[in-house]
Amino acid sequence: MPQYLAPQSDVTRLAFMSRAIKTAEAVPEGGIQRLPAQLLADLKIHYAAYRAAYDAAEAALSQRKTETAESAAAMARLQMYLSHLWTAVTNRAQRENQPVGVLGYYKLTNDGARPTPRSREEWLEMAQSVINGDAAAAAAGHPAAVSPSAAEVQDILDIAIAESNDLPVADTAYDEAQTAVAALRPQADKLIKAVRAAVIYSTYDMDPASQRRVLRNFGSVYRHLPGETVEDEVETAVASEDE
Repeated sequence: MPQYLAPQSDVTRLAFMSRAIKTAEAVPEGGIQRLPAQLLADLKIHYAAYRAAYDAAEAALSQRKTETAESAAAMARLQMYLSHLWTAVTNRAQRENQPVGVLGYYKLTNDGARPTPRSREEWLEMAQSVINGDAAAAAAGHPAAVSPSAAEVQDILDIAIAESNDLPVADTAYDEAQTAVAALRPQADKLIKAVRAAVIYSTYDMDPASQRRVLRNFGSVYRHLPGETVEDEVETAVASEDE
Protein backbone atom coordinates (compact mmCIF):
# COMPACT_ATOMS: atom_id res chain seq x y z
CA MET A 1 0.00 0.00 0.00
CA PRO A 2 1.35 3.47 -0.85
CA GLN A 3 2.75 5.30 2.16
CA TYR A 4 1.70 8.84 3.00
CA LEU A 5 4.62 11.26 3.26
CA ALA A 6 3.89 13.90 5.86
CA PRO A 7 5.43 17.27 4.96
CA GLN A 8 8.77 17.71 6.70
CA SER A 9 10.07 20.93 5.17
CA ASP A 10 8.75 24.44 4.65
CA VAL A 11 8.46 23.80 0.92
CA THR A 12 6.43 20.61 1.33
CA ARG A 13 4.16 22.19 3.96
CA LEU A 14 3.48 25.18 1.75
CA ALA A 15 2.89 22.94 -1.26
CA PHE A 16 0.34 20.86 0.67
CA MET A 17 -1.51 23.91 1.96
CA SER A 18 -1.52 25.63 -1.43
CA ARG A 19 -2.88 22.55 -3.20
CA ALA A 20 -5.59 22.07 -0.57
CA ILE A 21 -6.71 25.69 -0.86
CA LYS A 22 -6.81 25.60 -4.66
CA THR A 23 -8.78 22.36 -4.71
CA ALA A 24 -11.26 23.57 -2.10
CA GLU A 25 -11.78 26.88 -3.90
CA ALA A 26 -12.33 25.12 -7.23
CA VAL A 27 -15.36 23.16 -6.01
CA PRO A 28 -18.30 24.21 -8.22
CA GLU A 29 -21.55 25.47 -6.73
CA GLY A 30 -23.49 22.52 -5.47
CA GLY A 31 -20.38 20.32 -5.47
CA ILE A 32 -19.00 18.42 -2.50
CA GLN A 33 -16.91 20.70 -0.31
CA ARG A 34 -14.74 18.41 1.73
CA LEU A 35 -13.26 21.10 3.97
CA PRO A 36 -15.37 22.90 6.57
CA ALA A 37 -15.64 26.63 5.90
CA GLN A 38 -13.79 27.56 9.08
CA LEU A 39 -10.95 25.14 8.34
CA LEU A 40 -10.57 26.56 4.84
CA ALA A 41 -10.56 30.11 6.21
CA ASP A 42 -7.93 29.22 8.82
CA LEU A 43 -5.88 27.42 6.20
CA LYS A 44 -5.88 30.43 3.86
CA ILE A 45 -4.92 32.86 6.62
CA HIS A 46 -2.08 30.70 7.89
CA TYR A 47 -0.83 29.89 4.42
CA ALA A 48 -0.57 33.60 3.60
CA ALA A 49 1.38 34.29 6.80
CA TYR A 50 3.60 31.23 6.37
CA ARG A 51 4.29 32.05 2.72
CA ALA A 52 5.22 35.64 3.56
CA ALA A 53 7.50 34.55 6.40
CA TYR A 54 9.16 31.92 4.22
CA ASP A 55 9.76 34.43 1.42
CA ALA A 56 11.20 36.89 3.92
CA ALA A 57 13.57 34.22 5.25
CA GLU A 58 14.71 33.35 1.73
CA ALA A 59 15.31 37.03 0.98
CA ALA A 60 17.26 37.41 4.22
CA LEU A 61 19.35 34.36 3.33
CA SER A 62 20.13 35.82 -0.09
CA GLN A 63 21.15 39.11 1.51
CA ARG A 64 23.33 37.26 4.00
CA LYS A 65 25.09 35.42 1.16
CA THR A 66 25.62 38.72 -0.64
CA GLU A 67 27.09 40.40 2.43
CA THR A 68 29.31 37.40 3.13
CA ALA A 69 30.67 37.44 -0.43
CA GLU A 70 31.22 41.20 -0.38
CA SER A 71 32.99 41.04 2.97
CA ALA A 72 35.22 38.19 1.76
CA ALA A 73 36.11 40.13 -1.38
CA ALA A 74 36.93 43.27 0.61
CA MET A 75 39.04 41.25 3.05
CA ALA A 76 40.95 39.57 0.21
CA ARG A 77 41.69 42.97 -1.30
CA LEU A 78 42.91 44.29 2.05
CA GLN A 79 45.19 41.28 2.47
CA MET A 80 46.57 41.86 -1.02
CA TYR A 81 47.33 45.51 -0.26
CA LEU A 82 49.05 44.60 2.99
CA SER A 83 51.08 41.93 1.21
CA HIS A 84 52.18 44.43 -1.42
CA LEU A 85 53.08 47.00 1.22
CA TRP A 86 55.11 44.48 3.22
CA THR A 87 56.95 43.42 0.07
CA ALA A 88 57.72 47.02 -0.87
CA VAL A 89 58.89 47.93 2.64
CA THR A 90 61.08 44.82 2.95
CA ASN A 91 62.65 45.28 -0.50
CA ARG A 92 63.36 48.94 0.16
CA ALA A 93 64.95 48.18 3.53
CA GLN A 94 67.29 45.69 1.85
CA ARG A 95 67.99 47.89 -1.15
CA GLU A 96 68.71 51.01 0.89
CA ASN A 97 70.37 49.14 3.76
CA GLN A 98 67.92 50.60 6.27
CA PRO A 99 68.07 49.60 9.95
CA VAL A 100 66.20 46.34 10.58
CA GLY A 101 64.17 48.18 13.20
CA VAL A 102 62.30 49.91 10.39
CA LEU A 103 60.51 46.66 9.64
CA GLY A 104 59.09 46.60 13.14
CA TYR A 105 56.96 49.65 12.38
CA TYR A 106 55.10 47.46 9.90
CA LYS A 107 54.75 44.46 12.24
CA LEU A 108 57.48 42.55 10.43
CA THR A 109 60.29 40.68 12.15
CA ASN A 110 63.92 41.69 11.64
CA ASP A 111 64.28 39.14 8.84
CA GLY A 112 61.06 40.31 7.16
CA ALA A 113 58.77 37.50 8.32
CA ARG A 114 55.13 38.52 8.21
CA PRO A 115 52.45 38.22 10.90
CA THR A 116 49.72 35.62 10.41
CA PRO A 117 46.33 36.95 11.54
CA ARG A 118 43.73 34.19 11.83
CA SER A 119 40.41 36.01 11.86
CA ARG A 120 38.71 38.86 10.06
CA GLU A 121 38.97 41.12 13.09
CA GLU A 122 42.67 40.32 13.51
CA TRP A 123 43.31 41.32 9.90
CA LEU A 124 41.44 44.60 10.39
CA GLU A 125 43.46 45.35 13.52
CA MET A 126 46.70 44.38 11.80
CA ALA A 127 45.97 46.73 8.90
CA GLN A 128 45.34 49.58 11.31
CA SER A 129 48.58 48.78 13.15
CA VAL A 130 50.53 48.89 9.87
CA ILE A 131 48.96 52.23 8.97
CA ASN A 132 49.78 53.63 12.41
CA GLY A 133 53.27 52.16 12.16
CA ASP A 134 53.88 53.94 8.86
CA ALA A 135 53.02 57.25 10.51
CA ALA A 136 55.37 56.45 13.39
CA ALA A 137 58.15 55.53 10.95
CA ALA A 138 57.73 58.82 9.10
CA ALA A 139 57.79 60.72 12.40
CA ALA A 140 61.08 58.98 13.22
CA GLY A 141 62.59 60.21 9.98
CA HIS A 142 62.11 57.16 7.79
CA PRO A 143 60.48 57.38 4.35
CA ALA A 144 56.79 56.48 4.23
CA ALA A 145 55.63 53.35 2.47
CA VAL A 146 54.77 53.62 -1.22
CA SER A 147 53.12 51.35 -3.79
CA PRO A 148 50.86 51.12 -1.91
CA SER A 149 50.96 53.98 0.52
CA ALA A 150 49.43 53.88 3.98
CA ALA A 151 46.69 56.20 2.71
CA GLU A 152 45.81 53.70 -0.01
CA VAL A 153 45.71 50.89 2.54
CA GLN A 154 43.48 53.07 4.73
CA ASP A 155 40.97 53.45 1.89
CA ILE A 156 40.83 49.68 1.43
CA LEU A 157 40.62 49.16 5.19
CA ASP A 158 37.65 51.51 5.44
CA ILE A 159 35.81 49.47 2.82
CA ALA A 160 36.68 46.20 4.56
CA ILE A 161 35.43 47.54 7.90
CA ALA A 162 32.16 48.71 6.36
CA GLU A 163 31.58 45.35 4.69
CA SER A 164 32.50 43.54 7.89
CA ASN A 165 30.00 45.62 9.85
CA ASP A 166 27.24 44.63 7.44
CA LEU A 167 27.66 40.94 8.27
CA PRO A 168 26.22 40.97 11.82
CA VAL A 169 23.23 42.95 10.57
CA ALA A 170 22.57 40.39 7.83
CA ASP A 171 23.07 37.50 10.26
CA THR A 172 20.60 38.99 12.73
CA ALA A 173 18.00 39.62 10.03
CA TYR A 174 18.29 36.04 8.83
CA ASP A 175 18.08 34.61 12.35
CA GLU A 176 14.97 36.65 13.06
CA ALA A 177 13.37 35.61 9.78
CA GLN A 178 14.12 31.95 10.51
CA THR A 179 12.60 32.30 13.97
CA ALA A 180 9.44 33.74 12.44
CA VAL A 181 9.14 30.78 10.06
CA ALA A 182 9.79 28.25 12.82
CA ALA A 183 6.99 29.75 14.90
CA LEU A 184 4.50 29.04 12.11
CA ARG A 185 5.41 25.39 11.49
CA PRO A 186 3.46 23.79 14.38
CA GLN A 187 0.17 25.39 13.33
CA ALA A 188 0.84 24.46 9.71
CA ASP A 189 1.27 20.83 10.75
CA LYS A 190 -2.00 20.95 12.73
CA LEU A 191 -3.89 22.39 9.78
CA ILE A 192 -2.42 19.80 7.42
CA LYS A 193 -3.58 17.02 9.74
CA ALA A 194 -7.00 18.66 9.97
CA VAL A 195 -7.28 18.80 6.18
CA ARG A 196 -6.43 15.13 5.87
CA ALA A 197 -8.86 14.21 8.64
CA ALA A 198 -11.67 16.17 6.98
CA VAL A 199 -11.01 14.62 3.57
CA ILE A 200 -10.72 11.11 5.00
CA TYR A 201 -13.99 11.58 6.88
CA SER A 202 -15.79 12.80 3.77
CA THR A 203 -14.49 9.88 1.69
CA TYR A 204 -14.94 7.08 4.22
CA ASP A 205 -17.18 5.12 1.84
CA MET A 206 -14.66 5.16 -1.02
CA ASP A 207 -12.23 2.37 -1.79
CA PRO A 208 -8.64 3.09 -0.63
CA ALA A 209 -7.29 3.95 -4.08
CA SER A 210 -10.10 6.42 -4.77
CA GLN A 211 -9.70 7.95 -1.33
CA ARG A 212 -5.98 8.45 -1.91
CA ARG A 213 -6.74 10.10 -5.23
CA VAL A 214 -8.93 12.66 -3.48
CA LEU A 215 -6.34 13.14 -0.77
CA ARG A 216 -3.72 13.83 -3.43
CA ASN A 217 -5.95 16.53 -4.84
CA PHE A 218 -5.85 18.14 -1.40
CA GLY A 219 -2.06 18.04 -1.13
CA SER A 220 -1.16 14.59 0.17
CA VAL A 221 1.87 12.89 -1.33
CA TYR A 222 2.38 9.13 -1.32
CA ARG A 223 5.37 6.89 -1.87
CA HIS A 224 4.99 3.52 -3.51
CA LEU A 225 6.94 0.61 -2.11
CA PRO A 226 9.23 -1.38 -4.41
CA GLY A 227 7.20 -3.74 -6.58
CA GLU A 228 3.88 -1.97 -6.03
CA THR A 229 1.72 -0.99 -8.95
CA VAL A 230 1.83 2.77 -9.34
CA GLU A 231 -1.63 4.26 -9.13
CA ASP A 232 -2.86 6.64 -11.80
CA GLU A 233 -1.93 9.92 -10.18
CA VAL A 234 -0.44 13.35 -10.66
CA GLU A 235 1.80 14.09 -7.70
CA THR A 236 2.15 17.59 -6.32
CA ALA A 237 5.58 18.92 -7.31
CA VAL A 238 7.33 19.16 -3.95
CA ALA A 239 10.70 18.36 -2.48
CA SER A 240 11.26 15.07 -0.69
CA GLU A 241 10.55 14.68 3.00
CA ASP A 242 14.27 14.46 3.73
CA GLU A 243 14.88 18.10 2.83
